[in-house]
Amino acid sequence: MKTLKINSEKDLYAAAFKLLNILGPVAGVSIIIGTVALDYVQTRPQDLPVTHILTHGDRTFKLEVASTPEQLEKGLKFRSSLNGDGVLPTAGDRGMLFNLGGEIYNVPFWMYKVNFPLDIFYLKDNVVTTAVYNAKPCYKNPCPIYKGKVANQVLELATGAANIKVGDRLNIQPLSVLPKNNIGLDSGNFLRNKNER
Repeated sequence: MKTLKINSEKDLYAAAFKLLNILGPVAGVSIIIGTVALDYVQTRPQDLPVTHILTHGDRTFKLEVASTPEQLEKGLKFRSSLNGDGVLPTAGDRGMLFNLGGEIYNVPFWMYKVNFPLDIFYLKDNVVTTAVYNAKPCYKNPCPIYKGKVANQVLELATGAANIKVGDRLNIQPLSVLPKNNIGLDSGNFLRNKNER
C-alpha cells in the first residue's frame, strides 16, 4: 500500500478532494441501491403459511395467521388476491386471521394498499363482536378506519364469501397434521402431467 505524504495544508485539501471524488459516487450508488431494496421489501406482499381452518355452515376456509407486529401491520397489503401470489384462485376459500395478542377495545383496521374488498370480522373468543361488510380498497390517505367493539382476533375474508353475522360463534381450528397426499391442486397436476409425458 502506498503511503500518501502531505507536506502542506493545500496538499491535505487536495487529498481530501480526491478521496471525496472516489467515495462520493460510491456512497451515492449505495444510497440508491439501498433505497430501492428497502422499497422492494416494504411493498412486497407477505404470503404466510396456511395454519388454521374455519368451518362455517357448509363452507371451509383455509386461513393464514398473522401474529407478529410486522405480520399484523402488513396484513394483506400489496397482494393481488386472498389466495396469495402463485396460488390458483378458488371459490373464495382463503382468509387471514390476525391474532392480536390480547383483548383490545375499539380495534382499528383499515384497507390502506389492500387491492380487493374484504369482509372484516372482529372476534372475541371466536364470537363475532363486530362485522364490516365490503370494506373497499384504499390507495391514498386518509383511509376509512373500521373499528371493532372488542376483539382478540380479526378475520378477513373475501366479500360475501361467508354468511357470518354478529353473535355467530366461529369454529376456527389449527391444522395439526396435513395428510401426506395433500400436495396442492397445481402441484398434483404438474407432477401427473410431467409423468405422463
